[in-house]
Amino acid sequence: MNIFTFMIPKSLVVCVDSDSTVRQALEKMKFHRYVAVPVLDSEGVYVGTLRNDDIFKYFEDNGKFDYKSAEYDKVTSILDRGYAKPLYHTATIEQMIESVTEHNFVSVVDDRGCFIGMILRRDVLNFLSEHYKKTADKV
Repeated sequence: MNIFTFMIPKSLVVCVDSDSTVRQALEKMKFHRYVAVPVLDSEGVYVGTLRNDDIFKYFEDNGKFDYKSAEYDKVTSILDRGYAKPLYHTATIEQMIESVTEHNFVSVVDDRGCFIGMILRRDVLNFLSEHYKKTADKV
């Protein structure tokens, strides 16, 4: 078994472009009811994960909830690039489990750093729960 068993492909993942404004990202996250989304550059390279915490901090630092400034500031200016390191497609199951322990989802990238999908903590936990039930039934 490898991490691809758990991966949701890029085509099914909502992402934000790195040249998007803070307002565009906020509206996309609000529409989909997400608290975090991957940010990709124009080549599909994973830039980071934008969280609602990054957006809250942006407005807090501005001293007010102002959509006007959010229409001009780029999402990359507020992104905490060190927050969620991606997994490489060659990662082990152990590395995957360690990553989803820390985050609700983990981005998966190829050798070039291009985003190819994500793994949800929920999916890993569901798999482990089913595996445990099957093992417990045999005992």
